[in-house]
Amino acid sequence: MTNNTTRVIKLANGENIVCTCIPTRTDETSQTLHIVHPLKMELKNRITKKGMVEALTLSRWLQPFTESDEFDIEKSTIITNTPASFALNNYYQYMLESYNAADEGSEPTMQPREKEYTPEDTEEIREMFNHYVSALSNNKEKELVQEEISEEELDSLPISDTKH
Repeated sequence: MTNNTTRVIKLANGENIVCTCIPTRTDETSQTLHIVHPLKMELKNRITKKGMVEALTLSRWLQPFTESDEFDIEKSTIITNTPASFALNNYYQYMLESYNAADEGSEPTMQPREKEYTPEDTEEIREMFNHYVSALSNNKEKELVQEEISEEELDSLPISDTKH
């Protein structure tokens, strides 16, 4: 790493973070990786007109618990470390600006929506969600029916003499 780079880091505890690595504070022989502005990556399910989709959220990683935005991570706790994609880098920069604006007390910038939802749209989304949930319920009922065993199979099961 020869310059500040936005990286995606998977930690041994299962967390994924996106951050900026500072190579001047981390050399090849160091046991730590110096990072700034880490944001925790989480995938959340969201309902759209096209159905259920996964959406990436970036939230503060340790900043709610400390004033610092610079951290050293032990390299032994890192599973993988890879450059962020162009799109993720742009989203990361946008979220950093939003958090900084919120910290300064100014109005955070809002990402423009594709369109405003009307009550009809909301009702249509609600119907799609209900349809999705009922389809899931029907599949589970089918699974339960398939899991039922016959009387013969029930009779052939071993019986314990233990009384509880």
